[in-house]
Amino acid sequence: MLLDATGETSLIGATEGALYDELLCLADTKLVLAGWYMVVLPNGRGIPDWNALCGMLQDHYGHARALYQYLGRYGLTREEAEWARGPGEIRSARLLDRPPRSWTDFVVTMLCAEHLLSTVLGGYRDNQQDRALAGLARRMEREARFHLSYASGWLKVLASEASSVTTPLRERLGLALDWWGADEPDRLFDAGLRTAPERARRDAFLGALEAELPLAHLRDTAGADVPPSWRREFRRSGPRGIPESLYELIRFKYIELAVP
Repeated sequence: MLLDATGETSLIGATEGALYDELLCLADTKLVLAGWYMVVLPNGRGIPDWNALCGMLQDHYGHARALYQYLGRYGLTREEAEWARGPGEIRSARLLDRPPRSWTDFVVTMLCAEHLLSTVLGGYRDNQQDRALAGLARRMEREARFHLSYASGWLKVLASEASSVTTPLRERLGLALDWWGADEPDRLFDAGLRTAPERARRDAFLGALEAELPLAHLRDTAGADVPPSWRREFRRSGPRGIPESLYELIRFKYIELAVP
């Protein structure tokens, strides 16, 4: 069964349902991350930050809309994706639920989110079963490449005080790892739609973050326990959806002003 944007269910194959769920989680994470960048924009340290944040939020809004359009083959409409859903239907990574408490917290969250998105997209770019999806993944990775450069650059600036970076990074890493749940049959990998299994993607994500700050020994603090409330269709544990306060910040509010 497939849970659509309005909470209704429809019949769909198990593999297609798994693809729909994962891509909607990916698209919603890009949507929420773009909202983060929009809200944080006035806190940039100078014109280079404002330029970078504007470019990154534009990329992620465009990527989210492209993924929603791709999911239209399963009946998801633009109205449903962008306006009809409430906070309980938004499937973004739990990493982004809590607002940043400082510029350092924002930087490490941005770093985790961008690496998470890059890792997830990387599993689709070389698949031979769906060339349209592979093309989307490659384009998004290419356009978002400078996001990681920007985040890594700020991390290097802040890492001169290692303790101030390591603590929030470890906290955010724990939230980011909530994207991966219990080891279960990996339908997308088995079907050739994704070229890396779940465990390999989690390890690649951890490896990428370790390379950013080797002295933090992040892998040593990354637990493997999965909360019983974890749900694959939302890629998160705990209550479904995002907090109401976050939803009010990131949602598109005026459908009548949208370009048709």
